[in-house]
Amino acid sequence: MRRSVPGYFHTLEPFLDLFKTGVPILMYHKIGLRPPRVRLRGLYVRQDVLVRQLDELQQAGFTSCPPAEANVRARTNGAPARRVVLTFDDGFRNVFENALEPLARKHFRAIQFLVVNCIGKLNQWDLRDGEAAEPLMDAGQVREWLRAGHRIGSHSLSHPRLTRLSLRDAQEEISASKKKLEDTFGVAVEDFCYPFGDWNEAVRDLVMEAGYRTACTTECGVNSPATSPLELRRIPVRHPTRSLKALRARLMG
Repeated sequence: MRRSVPGYFHTLEPFLDLFKTGVPILMYHKIGLRPPRVRLRGLYVRQDVLVRQLDELQQAGFTSCPPAEANVRARTNGAPARRVVLTFDDGFRNVFENALEPLARKHFRAIQFLVVNCIGKLNQWDLRDGEAAEPLMDAGQVREWLRAGHRIGSHSLSHPRLTRLSLRDAQEEISASKKKLEDTFGVAVEDFCYPFGDWNEAVRDLVMEAGYRTACTTECGVNSPATSPLELRRIPVRHPTRSLKALRARLMG
């Protein structure tokens, strides 16, 4: 597995030059206030912060696109189009509760990567590591998400580290999750997201064989026509850190 380059998005201005070089995919997890005794505090983004981020993107001329267009060049009125992919990992209910309205108001579309066997349950993969329990979207909420014009993708059946499984078990996590989502919700599921960002060439090939068009990693950066659609880069959205300037410099090389 390739090593990820760390970098965290909080506000647009420090990343605007980087975003001009390719298509960014922003990686969100939870939208809402952070409860006490949370281990991974940075995964919570307040609703007002999300609204500000969407407003900044909108004012700068960005429009949303699906993952399949992240490595495709596009132009608007002769100039490179400003596009962004908005992704939410795991299917947390607080995304449904706190992101649907801002996304609609700002005219953005997003994709929610669902842990299929945990729909309507809790984030079991986090609880094993001592993380706070959070409810996940149920089937009715997923249908409402789809009716609002958003997409869903697979985040596997149970959110394992795929490289630690046998190839047969990894194939089941990848293929069966796609079939279950399509059978349940009646939509084509073309996008996959590697749980924990854990993948290698064998896992990537299983994703391709299952019929997905794209797969998202946790490798940080923007995407260009040279980026493999099954190795799409993303930028995690976190609260600001003192080292943001240094991280941006590292991203820009």
